[in-house]
Amino acid sequence: MFEILDSKFNHNSHNRAILIRLFGELDEELLTQILEKGKVLELDTGAFLFNQGDLENSLYIVLSGRFRALAQQKDGTLHALGDIGEGEPIGEFALFMAEPRSASVVAIRKSVVLELKENEYHKIVSSYPAFSTKLTRFVVNRLRRNSLQKHLETSAKNIAVINLQSENDISEYTEAIKAQFESLNVSIQILDHDSHANLELQTMYDTLEQHEGLNFLVSSNEDLAWSHQCIIYADLIVMATDFYADSSLQEIEKQLDLYSNNILNKKIYLLLLHPEDAKFPENTRRWFENRKIDLHIHYRKNYGPDIRRFARILANKARGLVLGGGGAKGFAHLGAIKTLYEEGLEIDFLGGTSAGALYGLTASFVDFDRKKIDYYSKESAESKLTSNDFTIPIISIMSGKKMNNYVKKMLGGAYLEDFWVGSYCVSTNYSTSSIKVHERGPAYKQIEASIAIPGIYPPVVIDRQLYVDGGVVDNLPIETMYNYPVEHIIAISLSQLRTQEVDFDETPSASKLIWSKITGKKRYRLPGISSILVNSLTLNSRQKQEMTKSGVAIYLEMELKGIGMLDDSKWKEIVKKGHDQMKTALKNLPEEKKFW
Repeated sequence: MFEILDSKFNHNSHNRAILIRLFGELDEELLTQILEKGKVLELDTGAFLFNQGDLENSLYIVLSGRFRALAQQKDGTLHALGDIGEGEPIGEFALFMAEPRSASVVAIRKSVVLELKENEYHKIVSSYPAFSTKLTRFVVNRLRRNSLQKHLETSAKNIAVINLQSENDISEYTEAIKAQFESLNVSIQILDHDSHANLELQTMYDTLEQHEGLNFLVSSNEDLAWSHQCIIYADLIVMATDFYADSSLQEIEKQLDLYSNNILNKKIYLLLLHPEDAKFPENTRRWFENRKIDLHIHYRKNYGPDIRRFARILANKARGLVLGGGGAKGFAHLGAIKTLYEEGLEIDFLGGTSAGALYGLTASFVDFDRKKIDYYSKESAESKLTSNDFTIPIISIMSGKKMNNYVKKMLGGAYLEDFWVGSYCVSTNYSTSSIKVHERGPAYKQIEASIAIPGIYPPVVIDRQLYVDGGVVDNLPIETMYNYPVEHIIAISLSQLRTQEVDFDETPSASKLIWSKITGKKRYRLPGISSILVNSLTLNSRQKQEMTKSGVAIYLEMELKGIGMLDDSKWKEIVKKGHDQMKTALKNLPEEKKFW
């Protein structure tokens, strides 16, 4: 399964640096003890470090390579839990818990680990008790990690690049990416067929592992043996293609067997290359036929935001913006987005529920162009989408036709996968009582589903199933953003979670409320029927929001008192509130947390 390497390998500076990165500063003698007591094991691609149910309890530290954790399902199939990269421990709980392994771990490329058996661990601790404290502290900190940190995988070190049109020169795109990484002090090593195909396997492996930055392994359509090696060594595959080229499966994809069901399959990103000043993409979905793509990325030539976005995505340092629901209060999202871009905080992924879907995806649709955001803010408000739309209240108070017609007119035939920036929205599948994340499909239809507030708007039919407002199950879909390679999440809530008290003992009658309004005394301050209905529907969602907000880099609850759920007459005021409150939030953020 694996072999023990020469003990001299234990003492190189790389391995010492890995241990220090993991446990913090260690005494020199302790470092030597760990490296001498531990065994350095090399695993080939496909070799299992251990299997689910095994009783052995060694601790492993990844010195190089990449592993995948797999859990066996009831039907016997294996489900990937995530990847484990250099500098991460595997099986640390085995030293403390006498339980079988909860998952299997397999090497997805040639890898090296340091194995520390239980008896060796006890010998080290007897001489250096502080090591026990350091390991325990690490385990506790891992348990405390928020959901984002648990989902965020180690960034890829080796990236295989496949150019689907070998006759097309993509060097101008790749040179811009290289320059972007170098500006971030990340060194790039490019290994192509001409320069590295004739190296011995061990020399090739050493070349990759000894380089501290990123390795780009460029495949060759003429040499499949070299291309296979690129895939074997890769942590991630990036397929680059001219967006307007023939989208049918290319011969190299078939020969490399990229899309078979295999536990060793690497993640595949599809890089769609556009010319300068490209028009809005159309029919992106054709590229997904017969392919299993983990992420697609639109990239315009010489366009700075796209270059920077792609670099952040490859480094697992992308930014995600999550927007909550709240009816007309959603205009505040547009003001907040304008502030983010004024401050140089570019967005790489966007997700929203209800109003967050409507206003957020509008901003994403126009590629965060502030002039266009202002235009659609004004136009949608002046269209009075929530006025004069009442219907016979059998399934809803409003027909939703004005809103739906406007959204359809604005977005036209655009699909979510056509947006320049990766975007999603959330709705509730009424037919199955479950959450639905919309990442593909006609944009107007997915937004309709996300904003279909039960009782206010009628349900939306998609594929013969009924969908209603996403706020019923998740009014601020932070958890969904964890599925993207983001490091920093910005979340904006339109509904405040703090306790709101009233200054009367009993709910006033309708006549008292009317009289209070006529006299102008405004004695009773009660939310309108729409607010009561929406807030009642989203009670469980608000509890989820409370639990997930701790995992974000910036969390902002908008202060929007006095603004009704359907009152878009105050749109200018709402946009300004969103703009100003986000500006204040960014200004008050401690310097060390200003990640941009």
